Amino acid sequence: MRRWLRSHPIVASALATLIAAGGVLLIAWVTGADELGRAFQSVQPGWIALIAGAEFLTYPAYALAYRSVAQVHGHAPLELPIVGRVVAAGFGPFAVAGGFGLDKQALHALHEDARSARVRVLGLGILEWAVLAPVVCVVSIVFLIQGANILPSLLWPWAIAVPVGFGFALWASAPSRRERICSIGGKKRAWLADLLDGVGVLHTLISQPRKYAGAWLGSILYWAADIAAFYGALRTFGLDLHFGKVVLAYATGYAATRRSLPLGGAGVTEVLMTYALYWVRQPLAPALAAVIAYRAFNFLLAALPALIARRHLHELLQSAEDLARRPAA
Repeated sequence: MRRWLRSHPIVASALATLIAAGGVLLIAWVTGADELGRAFQSVQPGWIALIAGAEFLTYPAYALAYRSVAQVHGHAPLELPIVGRVVAAGFGPFAVAGGFGLDKQALHALHEDARSARVRVLGLGILEWAVLAPVVCVVSIVFLIQGANILPSLLWPWAIAVPVGFGFALWASAPSRRERICSIGGKKRAWLADLLDGVGVLHTLISQPRKYAGAWLGSILYWAADIAAFYGALRTFGLDLHFGKVVLAYATGYAATRRSLPLGGAGVTEVLMTYALYWVRQPLAPALAAVIAYRAFNFLLAALPALIARRHLHELLQSAEDLARRPAA
């Protein structure tokens, strides 16, 4: 079924849309049709331009980060048209293994190195959170100190898990420890080796910030643009949150980023993001309406350029599948 859906992206997109709609309808049922209807009666349409413009900017921003990370391990810079198509396709709702799965296929086909492709894609995902998570951590600590009226169980994981998790990951992925940790118990764990090497990509980006400036700048601009789109959706339905609550709700809604989730995060993101806003003490009906507006641009309208880009990548992705089936030498 998974392979069939991969070869039928329009069907996969339709399935993802149905799942997302199911998540929205479930929350709408909990909220009540009347409450949701009132939320849509108070629309401030001027903010929609911010959603559209900011979402448009996420593509070149992410392409900048993607192209930079793809050069790790000594690979030559990718051509911009290829990067643009891979980035656009990876944001599509049809990626059964998530956009990162498509990224891995593309890099594998381009460089004929499956493990390097896997490690660089892991590094790209780790970079995303290396930029966003520390900001959310600081915001959560400030809220805890202030005694803000926010669900404490929302704040403590960000305040504690982020520094502990990143600290341990950077420690464990140091070259002097990586091999020993992967071989604990006398058996080498390939998945753990790949994960630690993915964190090793972050070591490379940190140690050579000028060479990989595009990775850092692109990630920062990507998150800034997407959060601006989220903020525009909030203002469209009259929710005026300050920076800290916007970032906290946004990051909690993306417990895993949309590129790492199957089918563009269909269903999961709609539910988590709506309740994240509720947990920062926003009314549920306008919160759901804002998430619908945000995901209309971030998810639904992203489908068409993603499908077009994937069509142009068909030969490249087919080459990746052929390489994956090739017996090891």
